[in-house]
Amino acid sequence: MKAARIDGMTLKTAVVWAAILIAAALCLTGLTRVNLKFSESNPGGNDFLARWMGARFVLNGIQPYDDRVALETQKWIYGHAADPGRGEDLSRFAYPLYAMIIFLPFGLLDFTTARALWMTVLETGTIAFAVLAAAIAGWEGQRGKTAVWILFSLFGYFGFRAVINGNPIVLVSVFLACALMWMEKGFPVPAGICLAFATIKPQVVLFPLLWIVIWCLFRKRYAVLLWFGLALAALIGIGMVFVPDWLILNVREILDYPAYTEPGNPAAVFGLWFGETGRAAGWILSLALSAGMVWLWIGNREATYRNFLIVMGITISAAPLLGIPFDPGNEYLLLLPIAIGLSGWKESTRKNFLLWMLTLGAIFFGLWAVFLVTLGKGTQPVQSPILLFPLPVFLLVWLGFMYFRGNRNRLPAAV
Repeated sequence: MKAARIDGMTLKTAVVWAAILIAAALCLTGLTRVNLKFSESNPGGNDFLARWMGARFVLNGIQPYDDRVALETQKWIYGHAADPGRGEDLSRFAYPLYAMIIFLPFGLLDFTTARALWMTVLETGTIAFAVLAAAIAGWEGQRGKTAVWILFSLFGYFGFRAVINGNPIVLVSVFLACALMWMEKGFPVPAGICLAFATIKPQVVLFPLLWIVIWCLFRKRYAVLLWFGLALAALIGIGMVFVPDWLILNVREILDYPAYTEPGNPAAVFGLWFGETGRAAGWILSLALSAGMVWLWIGNREATYRNFLIVMGITISAAPLLGIPFDPGNEYLLLLPIAIGLSGWKESTRKNFLLWMLTLGAIFFGLWAVFLVTLGKGTQPVQSPILLFPLPVFLLVWLGFMYFRGNRNRLPAAV
């Protein structure tokens, strides 16, 4: 006797899906309650605060680049207008206006509740990004490894910091990972749309996007670029309907950003440590790495998807060192290059599993150790600019070895 059907779905399947949805809703509700208790007793979430404050002002008819938005945010954090000379961040809204599509609903809530819900979004996004990164790298499906990988993503330094501070880099990473997944599967429409939404933090995805554009042009994947362009134009246009000059205002904020934030590129960090000589050395390093990336992109412009992915991992790993201001907290995105590196040991052998675990352990404990040893004191714990370097340098060596080992006879062309 056949199972009863409900609009083409068996009753058994319908019950299973209903149970899954109910369980998911209960888990998310419980997680949000925990986050709410945390938010009530622990100040913070400053990466989210400026975006939430901007959303509050937008709901009252004031564009988020207005000085009043920044001043209110500074008073919330410091109790007074911020003084960059004392190392206080101006906390201005430096995102594209269309990012409000994401932040606006949170502006309807008080900050504590909004922060708790935002933390739930980021925690869920971290799990999603971990699963997507493993799938993109091609080693998903091993339950033990996947469970360890998810825990690593949640409690590793950059993942944990992103959730506590409310950094939208988690959503940027999810959008980029979704785009790469859809590109691999041959679905240009969602791939292009996801790439457009990944630009809510444009400085973070600038170099990955450049590499995607180059590869798609030479591999004749024009549909991805078309839908990316259309989606981005639509987002920009929607913003102009409400604030016609928002692009100019946003560019000003981006140009002013490095002046009041912690050092975010090699030149700024080396300049802080070694003066003008260090600053010059930092720019030389960034220029040399940039030249190396151009060489790699040109040499792999018609690469197979496998080599495209390795070069993508190298590009993401190099991005914090290429001269564009890059907060170390945004190195959360480097979880994807880690997953790509781990794909070299996806075969289920004892040796590979040991290497897999040792590598994750070294990254996990190493980054937390660097953070704790170099921790600065302020209104809240302050990370040292030295954290800009360890993970990118490690990954560049690791993925560079993978790339050159796979291309011994044809460098830098693809295999």
